[in-house]
Amino acid sequence: MNLDWAAIGAVVGGFSTLIYTGFTYALLRENRALRKAGSEPRVVAHFEPHPAGNGALQIVLSNVGTGPAMDVSYSFEYDSNDFKNYNILLKYDAERSAITMIGQGEKLRFIFATGFDLFNPRNPKISSHLAPFHIKVNWQSIGSTKAVSKKYLLDVSAYVGLPGVVEKPPMVKVADELESIKKYISKLTSSTILRPDSPDAEILDTTSLEQSSRSSKPIHSPRAPGEPR
Repeated sequence: MNLDWAAIGAVVGGFSTLIYTGFTYALLRENRALRKAGSEPRVVAHFEPHPAGNGALQIVLSNVGTGPAMDVSYSFEYDSNDFKNYNILLKYDAERSAITMIGQGEKLRFIFATGFDLFNPRNPKISSHLAPFHIKVNWQSIGSTKAVSKKYLLDVSAYVGLPGVVEKPPMVKVADELESIKKYISKLTSSTILRPDSPDAEILDTTSLEQSSRSSKPIHSPRAPGEPR
């Protein structure tokens, strides 16, 4: 039996080429996935107490991914009546342009409210503290036109009982006390001292008082010699 080794070699070479091509394609896909994973940003929204210890609660956008986040935007999904029941410093309903970039490992911080105010409602019948709400964050990878969107639930109840967050910070307490003293002194001063140009001011006429004092004294006529006293 004569074998056509040339034909067999061609077949084996063809299979080898096919297998090599398959391995090469798989390797290219793996490298592409690794490159993508190496430059994939991920932006997370969360609360963070202010590092100065002033009782402020910050909202932070942290890029915990492996690449820069481009065109980062965010919006709040909330109960309007509930938000209006608290003294929130951030203009949460304002429309803002996208942030150009948040680098890998970087954060964007902004003050949301004083922690004490989030547990001090204007109307306790609506809620005892700010209800949980969502922040929607959008961003893109560098060189990509496809936006990624994620929602994060933020809940202030996680900070119940933490010193410096729920309670008024010492400096705020001191400022409140000084303001109370200032108002008390102002009220006390205005009730005891009147300006000369005030319509309620009365001018004391010392001349009239002196004349009144003289006229109240008895007048004695000269006594004649030998007249009994």
